[in-house]
Amino acid sequence: MRADVLEQEIAKRLEPVSDCARFEARCLLEHYAHISLSDIYLQKEVEPHTAAIETAVQKRLSGIPLQYILGKWEFMGNAFFVDENVLIPRPETELLCECLLDKIGQKSIVYDLCAGSGCIAVSVAKLTGATVYAVEKYPHTMEVLKKNIALHNLESVIPVLSDITEAPPCQLPQADVILSNPPYIERRILPSLQTEVQKEPVAALDGGEDGLNFYRAIAANYVPMLKEGGYLAVEIGEGQAAAVQTVFEMLQHTQTIADYNGIDRVMVFRKEQI
Repeated sequence: MRADVLEQEIAKRLEPVSDCARFEARCLLEHYAHISLSDIYLQKEVEPHTAAIETAVQKRLSGIPLQYILGKWEFMGNAFFVDENVLIPRPETELLCECLLDKIGQKSIVYDLCAGSGCIAVSVAKLTGATVYAVEKYPHTMEVLKKNIALHNLESVIPVLSDITEAPPCQLPQADVILSNPPYIERRILPSLQTEVQKEPVAALDGGEDGLNFYRAIAANYVPMLKEGGYLAVEIGEGQAAAVQTVFEMLQHTQTIADYNGIDRVMVFRKEQI
């Protein structure tokens, strides 16, 4: 069978569950059959369906996200292990990584709260050389986080098993910068999310009744750990900017950054010097 014909066949099957069926078909063919984009363009003769490809297609048709099927996904130009225990890295979260790079140096102490896969912590550490404490609550998620630290061979990223709704571990030094993409979806909205999102861990999505529980926890437990003159940046949900600004009223709001759809997505605050 020609590679382009196989791609078209799989893409057609994926159309009911994907707006990017052709892209997803190519990803599955590359991962499970080592069929490249050039093979498709050159209409190379390849083996027809394998059991591995068919299993992957069936998983996708059942609503399992492509990223979990592949087991890795790209973020900030690097690959990260992902599975059902972690939130899938998204392009808009790259804005959170980028927004304070000019404030972070090799001697900086950074917290990544609700670290998940570690994509934020690892990316910031690679770009700046800073020491990043990746704080994560769940042991299964921590396993993925540690795999990604090892994948990128970064001793400067330190995993910390801790719940941010509780007092910070006593061994944490004060931070120059705090970053967080916490759960921020209102609980009532969770059942209406698209099928793929509902396959992601609820704990990484559920921000409580008003979506603000974890911002309050950061304000109460981790803002006191921020050095004077230090910065806090958080990812937020659509329409949450005013409420999040109120939660962090003890800090100076310096910037709100819109994502690629024009939605306010990242808020930056500064702890004023006394």
